[in-house]
Amino acid sequence: MSTSNIHAVVLDDEAPAREIICEYLSDYEEISVLKVFGDPKEAVSYLQSHSVDLLFLDIQMPELTGFEVLA
Repeated sequence: MSTSNIHAVVLDDEAPAREIICEYLSDYEEISVLKVFGDPKEAVSYLQSHSVDLLFLDIQMPELTGFEVLA
């Protein structure tokens, strides 16, 4: 059976949260985690030049909120 590949990025300022999300996603072979970020500014820089299908992001972070990253 052929599966489509979903490209995902994880952004959370807390390492345990990033690890849990990546652990959960590892159960889904159709989801490929391209990058994992702890710094929202680095994530924004990456997202400006890369296309992703799915974005897991923390809403409350010290420098930027998840909504500011989306904007």
